[in-house]
Amino acid sequence: MSMHNARNATEKYLPGLLAALRERGLMALEQADPAVLCGLFRDYRAAGLIIPETYGGLGASPEETVEILRAIGSLCPSLAVMMTMHHHTIATIVQLGGLIPAAEELLWGITQNQLLIASAFAEGKPGSEIFNRSVKARPVEGGFVLDGSKKPCTMSHHMDVIVVGVACEQDDGSVSQGFAVVFADGSTVTREPFWNATVLRATDSNELVFNGVFVPSERMLLADGADSEEVAATAMETSLNGLSWFQLMVGGSYLGVASALVDRLLRKAFADPAQLALLCIELEGAHQALLGTAGELQAQQDAPMNTYHKALCTRFLVQAAIERATNLSVELLGGMAFIASDEVAYLLAASRAICFHPISRSAATPLLAQFLRESYSA
Repeated sequence: MSMHNARNATEKYLPGLLAALRERGLMALEQADPAVLCGLFRDYRAAGLIIPETYGGLGASPEETVEILRAIGSLCPSLAVMMTMHHHTIATIVQLGGLIPAAEELLWGITQNQLLIASAFAEGKPGSEIFNRSVKARPVEGGFVLDGSKKPCTMSHHMDVIVVGVACEQDDGSVSQGFAVVFADGSTVTREPFWNATVLRATDSNELVFNGVFVPSERMLLADGADSEEVAATAMETSLNGLSWFQLMVGGSYLGVASALVDRLLRKAFADPAQLALLCIELEGAHQALLGTAGELQAQQDAPMNTYHKALCTRFLVQAAIERATNLSVELLGGMAFIASDEVAYLLAASRAICFHPISRSAATPLLAQFLRESYSA
């Protein structure tokens, strides 16, 4: 039932998109110019999917978003990855409303003009790893100038706005961290080739280079001055919320990729019920874990750091389930299915890309070990 629910949620919020993806076909989409996928993103008004209705958005919940990304990921993995990067950044922007004056204006702009957002900050680890020093901000009259680079950034040639994590070094050597909102039109942001792999190439994931990019003060949130501790705490909480969204969206998108392989197996008359039951346990267990954590994120009843730790646990549970399910699906589909079409090999390779999204398992290990100690201590 979960794939039916995922498709129904997608049709409710983005009517006609799944039919358009089916009509084009998996490999045609994955080998298309990224502009084609960005066009679908805009044409079906998906840019405002999770933006609250008060800003003209569709107001999809975390649970609904996970389901929608699963349905889209089953038909076009690259579009699901694009949407993950865009929407987890949107989740951060929503939190910034009232903190960055430009944030609320930007949310309206996204919904009215279907603007696409590139994420240009590290999505992985609370603290300095989120706002690493690869992009530095220095104060000038009226704002700040950014220098540095971020990679990879999806939709690098087709986005409208970049939300970038920045670091600003103070006179005493300390570093203030924060966010900058950069409009691509008219800025001096350049692109450098980065993504050489054929898998997920349609995401247009390349390097963004900031070479003297000016950002007005009203488009910057930076921990600075007397209220630096308060601003830094707010920035951290905002980041944790976005990071939690990110882990769940990544899980939903790649669960969709795994579901596409299982769907091909279900079309075979010889499918063994015992093996199908194992696949059901993997897929449905992973899906329910995502929905449960997404519900906690929506309720916001726990501390943001705890929610993030739970989102990490869920992401790695889903990641392991995807690996087992895709391995078994490919084995059961057999060599002839693998040989006859590029689709099976492509979906298998694409499903493995979940491992490369931050945060890595090794980087998460100390965070989750500490979370376990604190959760189980008397």
